[in-house]
Amino acid sequence: MKNKIFRLFPLAGILLSLVACNDVIDIPATDRLDQNAIWSGSEAILDQYVIGLYGAVREKSTLKMNDSQFTDCMTDILKDADWTQSRRYNRKMFNYEPFNSDDASILSNWGDSYTRIRRFNEFLRDVKIYGDLYNTNFLKPRIAEVRYMRAMQYFYLIRVYGGVVLRDHYPGPEENDQPRLSEAESWQWVIDEIKACIPDLPVAWEASNFSRMTRVAAYGFLSRVALYAKQWDVVIEAADSCALLGAGLEPVYADIFANHFSKENLMVVDFQPTGLNHNADQLFRPAGDNANHGNKGFGVPITPTAEFADAFEMADGTPFSWAAYNANPAAWGNDPFSGREPRFYATILYNNEDWEGRKIEAYEGGADGIQKFWKSTTTPSATCTGYYFRKYITEGDHSWDAAGSNHFDIMLRYGEVLLNKAEALAQKDWAANQTAALKALNDIRARVSLPGKTASSLDDFMNILEHERIVELGGENFRFWDLRRWRKGVERLNNVSFHGVLIKKDDTAPGGFTYEVSDCDDTPSGLRVFMERYYCFALPSSELNNNAALGGVNNPGW
Repeated sequence: MKNKIFRLFPLAGILLSLVACNDVIDIPATDRLDQNAIWSGSEAILDQYVIGLYGAVREKSTLKMNDSQFTDCMTDILKDADWTQSRRYNRKMFNYEPFNSDDASILSNWGDSYTRIRRFNEFLRDVKIYGDLYNTNFLKPRIAEVRYMRAMQYFYLIRVYGGVVLRDHYPGPEENDQPRLSEAESWQWVIDEIKACIPDLPVAWEASNFSRMTRVAAYGFLSRVALYAKQWDVVIEAADSCALLGAGLEPVYADIFANHFSKENLMVVDFQPTGLNHNADQLFRPAGDNANHGNKGFGVPITPTAEFADAFEMADGTPFSWAAYNANPAAWGNDPFSGREPRFYATILYNNEDWEGRKIEAYEGGADGIQKFWKSTTTPSATCTGYYFRKYITEGDHSWDAAGSNHFDIMLRYGEVLLNKAEALAQKDWAANQTAALKALNDIRARVSLPGKTASSLDDFMNILEHERIVELGGENFRFWDLRRWRKGVERLNNVSFHGVLIKKDDTAPGGFTYEVSDCDDTPSGLRVFMERYYCFALPSSELNNNAALGGVNNPGW
């Protein structure tokens, strides 16, 4: 009952000759291909074209490392050591390159999403013209796939901008000027569209098409969309439908990221070492791995903050505390990273950990040693927090040494869906649903053998849920969007700095190291900035100028 996206499929016959050197997972739009070839009546050719449209999904993969994707780097849980290179998270957070009224900058997806939507609309227009050439049972799931992918693009738009300009069919020139829907109307359209697709999506594809959209994936994504829309009943029903279709928690947390066939993974993007690859290993691996992996040179690392590392509880459910460790290091085996819950070890690489036949040397002067983060100076090539991020790398994997990384990316998993359900139950009616809400949350904790939580109020529960989403989903790029939809961005991310741990080798210290929580933000030169207007970013000036129906009106604050 799984949905795996992006195995490469061979293009057949005439379509291959048409796309030539183009990426087979992202075939160009129909107005650049021979309509007669695509709509020839050949199911194989049309099917390959639909598969090509999945490129729109792949481009939203976190591991593609596009500017807008690794948004956890704009929060309290991950730190990107980059200042001078392309991703620019830091320059936005510290207001050196402020978000402005022209567009959403590194979060901008208006132009790309509407280009993709236009392609989907072309297909949906053409299928009405040529559909009689095909068997209805063949067409139905493919139409549903395209409508679902179009709905996904609108989700990504609404998440950034609020209300959207709805273009749900292929427009003529006279339809250029269209007003925006409200945010609530926009969410409702996406919810209705996903619901309409679900009956025509297969429960499971045949083996040769195992990678494509299924009902369980659609229900999972519906739970996410409805959470943003605050349609609690829809979230709950969608989550329950996922479970009925076979989704469940992977018994061992680390196996989620090692096995893309896991029943927990509802939507996965696969990559290959050559062509369709990414550079996660170069961004996440400890600096000392370089010599064992072809000396290809590592880029700027994205590393966990001390706030993130410290959020992981001890195995018995008690909070981690540096004060507790420093009071009695011997009780910890002189190792502050011992005795944590399993998610810590699946998520974070830490000093003195066994790794690829060596010890991680995250101490000052070590092979993986900490380097100070400075604004506007040479960017470090090692951690600036004392930690490394583990989820997307595999110990002992050399498949990427001569080419690119190919670790799969999980775009949707049941762990998220269950936390969505917990939040929806609590928000719908805390008094009536507190037992069910806590059960959904505690099912996540039970998977890693942590004791269940109790909550005395909705506020208490939401604080627990926020913590659980951090340690369960950290590095999967939910945190920035969670803080925005909860309207906690200003509270958590404005006028603050975050931290790493400065480690020094000292043979006289317990375990041979000293640990000091220290600033990782170059704080003397300025604190982080998150403004109220960041809850809805600016529409592109090009859209305001070219769409008269908008009346030149931007989002509040822009």
